Amino acid sequence: MRVSAKADYALRAVIELAASGDGPVKGERIAQAQDVPLKFLENILGDLRHAGIVRSQRGVEGGYWLAKPPDEITVAAVIRAVEGPIANVRGVGPEQVTYAGSAARL
Repeated sequence: MRVSAKADYALRAVIELAASGDGPVKGERIAQAQDVPLKFLENILGDLRHAGIVRSQRGVEGGYWLAKPPDEITVAAVIRAVEGPIANVRGVGPEQVTYAGSAARL
């Protein structure tokens, strides 16, 4: 499986936020700690925010923090947030595929 730089940086950002605790963390701090280009990271954090994985607040006291407990965030959810669906079957998502007969339980 090939992991893109975007997915790698997204996972590292989420891990950095999980390790930092509950308060907001500046994007600059995450970028510096993980050696990630800031502009690229800001786009990734926007994708993670739209997916409900992180929250943000603007201003001097602002920054980013996890929107839910770290143990409720999966690697797959982070990758899907920045890359889209991980897998497809005949061009559709696995949750939309139906099987007949003995394979119906799939």
